[in-house]
Amino acid sequence: MKKMHCLAGGLMVTMLLLASNVHAQFGGVRSLFLMSNLLDNPAAAGNTACLDMRMGVRSQWAGFEGAPISSFASLSGRLGQGTTFAHGLGGYVLTDDIGPWSNTRFSMAYSTKVRLTNGARLSAGLAAGVAQYRLDIGSLQFPEYSATDDPALFGSSTTQTVFPTMDFGLWYEDDLNFAAISLQNVMSAPLTDLAGQTESGRIFVLTGGRFIKLDRRFAFRPAAQMRLASGLPAAIDFQGTFSMDDRISMGLGYRTGSALVGVMNVRLFESMTVGYAYDFGVSALNVASRSSHEIVISLTACDKNDPYIGPNGRCPAYD
Repeated sequence: MKKMHCLAGGLMVTMLLLASNVHAQFGGVRSLFLMSNLLDNPAAAGNTACLDMRMGVRSQWAGFEGAPISSFASLSGRLGQGTTFAHGLGGYVLTDDIGPWSNTRFSMAYSTKVRLTNGARLSAGLAAGVAQYRLDIGSLQFPEYSATDDPALFGSSTTQTVFPTMDFGLWYEDDLNFAAISLQNVMSAPLTDLAGQTESGRIFVLTGGRFIKLDRRFAFRPAAQMRLASGLPAAIDFQGTFSMDDRISMGLGYRTGSALVGVMNVRLFESMTVGYAYDFGVSALNVASRSSHEIVISLTACDKNDPYIGPNGRCPAYD
């Protein structure tokens, strides 16, 4: 395993440094994307009528040394709500660690929300923040000793870069449906301090879902998300979950060419929900590891009688 880690680290860094024009993936996929909407779309700020906190962690390719680990914490709420207009404010911190690479992103989001004549809600959001990318050169290991003499790796003391970020999003929802689109990293900043002509690429994220009431106790919730990143194939997630008494839900999903996903959500208290996802890899990478784990905790304290859309002021198709 150690030899595999050395080889993977060497190949990853060498390919990145020698590439003449590379677009780095700026954000990773998440299986519990319905519980972390603010990370994908700034228009989701204030979707919940009160303060709403989310915390989550994703351990990918469990058992593989140097495998990706992501964690986040977010907080949002609604401001100045009226019968027609409302405003949302939120922010999050997101960190990713992938072997010698790591990055941290902080972003603040604002959204404005308009109630349409049919009772639905349309939101537009804008987020701004900063991102820091870091490379721990000291932790790199190479199968060939001569690689340690590469001036591209050790000719400079610079191991990190910081750049501004900006995201834009639109969100539509009614009593049973929602659809959203966003553009992340609008400015696509260069990462030349770390690696040649590499850039943090833009990402389009499209998300949608529906809440289908089956009877008094049971409901079905299909959802999908597509991520389009510069220079990478589209990542598409399909999910379908069954819920009982709005307390517990279980379902399955599929990420194109990547994983089968099992999803479970449990509402422990009126103000606390815990979600768990298990990914079973179906790509060639499962030679090293087949599984990924993800958990998200949602804490909120909304008034059940809030008159805005849906229970607790949010559409049940996504939350």
